[in-house]
Amino acid sequence: MKTLVVVAAGVADRPQEELGGRTPLEASQTPALDRLARDGRLGRLVPCAEDVRPEEGAFALACYGLDPQAYPDVGATLDAAAFDVPVGSLDQAFRLSLVTAHEDTIFDPTAGHVSREEARMLLASLSEGVGDADLLFLPGDGWRNLLVWRGARDVRVRTLPPYEVVGRSVAAAMPRGTGTARLVAAVSKSGDLLPRHDVNECRADLGENPATLAWAWGPGVATPLPAFSERTGLRAAVVGVDPTFVGAGKLQGLRVVRPEGATGTVATAYRSKLDAALAALEQEDVVFVHVGAAAEASHSRDFVAKVESLERLDASIVGPALREAERRSDLRLLVVAGEAVACDSGRHLHDPVPFAMYGAGVRSHRGDAFTEVAARDGGFLVERAHELLDFVLHTA
Repeated sequence: MKTLVVVAAGVADRPQEELGGRTPLEASQTPALDRLARDGRLGRLVPCAEDVRPEEGAFALACYGLDPQAYPDVGATLDAAAFDVPVGSLDQAFRLSLVTAHEDTIFDPTAGHVSREEARMLLASLSEGVGDADLLFLPGDGWRNLLVWRGARDVRVRTLPPYEVVGRSVAAAMPRGTGTARLVAAVSKSGDLLPRHDVNECRADLGENPATLAWAWGPGVATPLPAFSERTGLRAAVVGVDPTFVGAGKLQGLRVVRPEGATGTVATAYRSKLDAALAALEQEDVVFVHVGAAAEASHSRDFVAKVESLERLDASIVGPALREAERRSDLRLLVVAGEAVACDSGRHLHDPVPFAMYGAGVRSHRGDAFTEVAARDGGFLVERAHELLDFVLHTA
């Protein structure tokens, strides 16, 4: 049996005034998702416990069948794995987001999706300007980067993701904890150094949001994860570019496939991801496809982009994947809405999210549509997200 898992991050939401009191899923034209709900088994999933942040790696681990509460300190080391950055046993890693800040608040948590080359130059300048040999500023894929703090494994740090600081005081949201003064000083220093950088002057001239602050969040320390193949007896691959999701797979020994044109934004190459996933299924038993466009649109508070991302997901990934599952007797398809992200606030939610499975051995429960309300009314709830994969793999 082959299993294709499509993780559509940020798809679930709450009713939005700008959409006439509908959720983006309800406002979108998604015939393939709705057919999946009608002809397959529709349910909903609690993304993680209330005291755990899904965006810091909890939901990524759960999608692979790992209980995130067993790995509470993994954090940004997932991203480090995706970027091939080693984190020493005595070190602590942080996600380092390049953001646009003005007058003590963040208003663009992605700095206009600053490019990797721009990030490289900005972080090189920051490293020189901060002048702390224990703080390593390392480029990732653009606005998502890394900070590795050498020798700081035992420093206890509490942080907030940048999209939770939008419209709030940066000073009040700074990293907190005993021994964090050097980290706070580095974040503050970035607010002095980066606005004057040539990269940002050029971006301003082009009418693009400058990267004026480097925001550290999501701390993590080196944490071994069990191999997926040994745990399940199956070979697997992950398709996508989201560093947290890809890194979580890589640390479990999954083969990583980065499709041409995949960006993690609304402009990502949707069909390229599916084609890569179907090709990977020729060699692997399970393939995970991560699509982060809806989450990025939500973080940008862009309702139009979120609806567009849902309709493109439906047409270019879910529709062809469903047709593939219909014609094959050895393929099972799971589409899970990923952690919910509110389009009006840009914040992650703990709300249950819809999922639907289809294929060999899956009995139809005739859901009305792939929406938050239809999934709730269906009455099928998975309360521990990490148990969903096992259920899908072993459903008779």
